[in-house]
Amino acid sequence: MEGEKLRFAAVNIKSINDLLDMMNKYWHELYIHSSNVANLVSKICTFLRFNEAEKETFITGAFLHDLGKLFIGREVIGKPGPLTKEEWVKIKEHPGRGALIAAARGGGISLIEMIRYHHEWWDGGGYVGLKAQQIPFSARIIALADAFDAMTTRRPYREPYKICEALEEVYRGAGSQFDPKLIATLTEGSFWQHTTYSDPIRLKRQINEEKLQLAQLVESYGKLSHPLVCAQSRWLDCLLNMCWQYENNEAISSRR
Repeated sequence: MEGEKLRFAAVNIKSINDLLDMMNKYWHELYIHSSNVANLVSKICTFLRFNEAEKETFITGAFLHDLGKLFIGREVIGKPGPLTKEEWVKIKEHPGRGALIAAARGGGISLIEMIRYHHEWWDGGGYVGLKAQQIPFSARIIALADAFDAMTTRRPYREPYKICEALEEVYRGAGSQFDPKLIATLTEGSFWQHTTYSDPIRLKRQINEEKLQLAQLVESYGKLSHPLVCAQSRWLDCLLNMCWQYENNEAISSRR
């Protein structure tokens, strides 16, 4: 975004694939979430026209943003009821734990900031208490993608939000949870407009765009098994299913 000063250091985590493999082996759901967040971040970076070096740094941060959760019991993360005070303390430790791992593996300052501060809120109500411009811009983007995927994913204590519902929550959170300028900028694109997912005609146009993005990812990474390719495939499947539901409902209505 214009006016933002981003600091980029080399990622220097030669063992990122090892970290992702470990996450996939020990907590597959967390791996899927991290891949989904990385895919969303990739879309945001493309829309904001970041260069390839910046984009790859953001994607790496997205993949590793929840690395610290591997050290928190899944019974706490997925608890269906209210958390105790002690459990909340454990939850809030995961960004710091992940940042320490990234630092120990040689991660640059920008990567460490993304992991450490991805639970900060624009109004200062996050884990550490940073607010507004104190929060690194990279962490604001990770926070947005993280929250969006969390809302649209089923949890033990609730059903997933519809995409248009999640986007409406994002809009309401602008200025409190999320960077309002970032949200305003993103809503200029069809991907972040809730009407794209409530209007069948616009949804079909978006599906065509997503198919092109999938093809570009396959070309860039050279294999169908790459986690970003898999994440984009899941996203496209979700949109295709929505489109099918719209068409099926229309067919039922026309027979009445």
